Amino acid sequence: MASPPIDLSTLSWKDADVCSSLSSLHQYVEDQARKQIQWYWDKKRKKAGMSMFLRFVAIILFVLGGLVPIVKATLPAAVVATFPFDFGQSGYLLIGIAAGCVGLDRFFGYSTGWIRYVTTAMAIEKSLEEFRLEWSRNMAKMRGASPTPEQLETLIQTCTAFSLGMRNQLEQETKAWVVEFQSNLSQLEKELQAKADEAKAKTRPTPAGGQQRK
Repeated sequence: MASPPIDLSTLSWKDADVCSSLSSLHQYVEDQARKQIQWYWDKKRKKAGMSMFLRFVAIILFVLGGLVPIVKATLPAAVVATFPFDFGQSGYLLIGIAAGCVGLDRFFGYSTGWIRYVTTAMAIEKSLEEFRLEWSRNMAKMRGASPTPEQLETLIQTCTAFSLGMRNQLEQETKAWVVEFQSNLSQLEKELQAKADEAKAKTRPTPAGGQQRK
């Protein structure tokens, strides 16, 4: 079971407690970063799985839809006549379902979310490695002694910069998701409205002369 997060307000910065508080602060920042990295790697599995599934199904259906007319042309007419429906037209159905799979992937952002999660996790991992190296460099200057006020300020600032930088990366990823979701929702509404208008135009009654009333 993961340990509860450190309450930074309880840290003491008295001379006797400085080293212990610095260690706790460093541990807190690292724990937050590892938590976010693990979250993104865990969540990307679902995105990756759904993306690959929908894309795989779409490719298979698209290929099968293109093969249907060829298969129909190679079958004897007597065999084709046994089907209770126009066998050649089923290819359009398969291609339509394939397009639906691609649309689902695009609307729910499985592929794009997969990419965002991976890039964000890798960016935080890179920042974490830079933070560790910078922390080690600053600690090496102390040579095992207690930090001076200037060194203490530098170490705390290193933690602050890394933590805020990580939060900025998370904020950018969230904003990218919001923009993508709003764009997909707007596009879906436009497509549905276009289909509705098309359906109304087809079902609109016409005068006796056969000309559609405008």
